[in-house]
Amino acid sequence: MEDSFSRRAFLGALSAGSLVPGLASAQTYPLERVPVISRELWPWMRSQLLIDPGTAWFDTARFGPTLRAVVSRAFRSTERQSTDFPRYFAATFGPDAIGAPLAAIGEYLGADPGEIVLTGGTGDGLALVAQGLDLQAGDEVLTTTHDHDSAVYPWLVQAKRRGIKVVQLPQNGIPAAPEAIVGRFAGALNPKTKVVAFAHVQYTDGTVMPVREICALARSNGVFSLVDGAQAAGLQDFALRDLGCDAYATGFHKWLNGPAGSGALFVRRDAQSRVWPSAADGPVGWDTTDRFGAALPATDAPATAQARLGHLARYRGPAYDALPIAFEFQQTVNRARIGARVRELVQYLRLQVGRLPGVEILTPTHPSLWTGIVALRVAGRDHGAMAQSMLQEDGIVVGRVQHGTVFDALRVSLHASNETAEIDRLVTALQRRI
Repeated sequence: MEDSFSRRAFLGALSAGSLVPGLASAQTYPLERVPVISRELWPWMRSQLLIDPGTAWFDTARFGPTLRAVVSRAFRSTERQSTDFPRYFAATFGPDAIGAPLAAIGEYLGADPGEIVLTGGTGDGLALVAQGLDLQAGDEVLTTTHDHDSAVYPWLVQAKRRGIKVVQLPQNGIPAAPEAIVGRFAGALNPKTKVVAFAHVQYTDGTVMPVREICALARSNGVFSLVDGAQAAGLQDFALRDLGCDAYATGFHKWLNGPAGSGALFVRRDAQSRVWPSAADGPVGWDTTDRFGAALPATDAPATAQARLGHLARYRGPAYDALPIAFEFQQTVNRARIGARVRELVQYLRLQVGRLPGVEILTPTHPSLWTGIVALRVAGRDHGAMAQSMLQEDGIVVGRVQHGTVFDALRVSLHASNETAEIDRLVTALQRRI
């Protein structure tokens, strides 16, 4: 299944004067080589990942083990990049070539390629928006106490720099229904609110936020909506064009098992003029003249988000060369089937953990509010110490999330490649420590 690009083939490509990257390569996971029966499919899926065989990996919310074929493709792409950079660069990020990764991402995420910016990950995209919006002293950004540091601190920097105000909306208890979450946001909006920034899936407790409803609320109040999709791509089946957000940042190294250092920022076409580039090496996409005052050539091509905001992506060719393999893998296995498998595993975990005294599940039970992340609170125990001891003594990797005194829990991330036997190992390890 792994990339079969050989040195001989590479030298042949050189002699032919072509360094076409893997975006145009043959299918890596043909359907006839993918198991159909579930009891064979999920072990096969795990075998495609680079992970220690003895490790029970329950921390995909932090990092997903990378597909072997992705690592292979990225390595071969790095070889091509190093051996003949000029032609590699032209074949990857040239005016015609840049459309390939944008199209691949747009197709997977359900967006126009002209609304996609290549980034190094979710944090890069969130920071681009925070730095790029023209906010004035006194303007307010509404976020939550459950949002990730990399989603909140870019706004806190702007608060120091520009005098804006960051309002972190508290979450009291476990959300009971989507309407209750939307009501919290509605009650916190005021005439000074200019941005609503929140997670599609909260990394703390796994709550799946009602994105469409919150974005509709923001739009009806003239408020810019920014969604942190770090935990959604590869876990949730959605199309960006249906969410109604102004901007959406995500990464591909978690639930998609894609290359580290790959991500994307979506900026709705009618919102792109509101976001200034925070890095630029030319005027294309945001100005009409160059640095010497010469007018740029007229063009009928529509402006793109990549041209305006994507100047920092040009050395990430190997990651974007390998990324379509991760998309292909998910589509071939079937996104809906992966989602169903994840929910099956979560229900099994809930059932087993529910029998343990002193362990509380902090993730919502409403059907639309949970996915592959389950947060656990163990009464009277140090969650950090528990996570560390399970890693060292049991080969079990779980996350620990702590937000001051607001939230403290063990976080179990279940992907389709996990097995019920691993969940049993986890429950046994928890039982020994309570």
